[in-house]
Amino acid sequence: MQQLGCIIFFFGGFILHSQIHNRLVKINVGVSSEQYRHKNTFDAVNDTSLHEFELVTTMPTFSYTHEFVINDVLSLSGKAGFQYMNAFYDNQHYGSPYIYVSVNPQVSVFYRKGFEYYIRLQAGVSFWFNKPDMLTDQMRRLFPNHVNFFTGVTLGGFNYFISDHIGLNLELSIWSPEMVSFGISYRYYNKELPDIQETKEL
Repeated sequence: MQQLGCIIFFFGGFILHSQIHNRLVKINVGVSSEQYRHKNTFDAVNDTSLHEFELVTTMPTFSYTHEFVINDVLSLSGKAGFQYMNAFYDNQHYGSPYIYVSVNPQVSVFYRKGFEYYIRLQAGVSFWFNKPDMLTDQMRRLFPNHVNFFTGVTLGGFNYFISDHIGLNLELSIWSPEMVSFGISYRYYNKELPDIQETKEL
């Protein structure tokens, strides 16, 4: 019981320094897990088959997030992202745009003097504009359908605000389309701007 009390006190001390804005938007550029997964599968097919895949163009991911703060600790956000992956199969165009959307409950673990650390769950759907009819039945088993559901976790979410409204954002995630993303954030206040620089010591 004593150890449990120490853990609750330790975690609770972090949460007391949570964010105080009521809305936040983020625009990020990142690297996706999908591009590596597709490239590895393409390479494996090319090594063992008479058919050939070619990943001609791979752009970074671009995403937009809109976050609504529920209280000092919890928030809920929606994200929409896009990536262009231009692929060919036997010298014919196979697929290109990849989009994803998700709903994300979030916990602000630590906030102090403009720096925020948060963790977030992700539940969403992704869609790749490809042409599965071009593939053989055996080949289709290696690649996802047009629409796929995913759940992921952002283990490292960081905001560093360089002014009252503008900040820098970094996210490290697993099991989600984006592995690493970096961008800018902008936060809103529904009433008068609070003094965000003052925090109370425990």
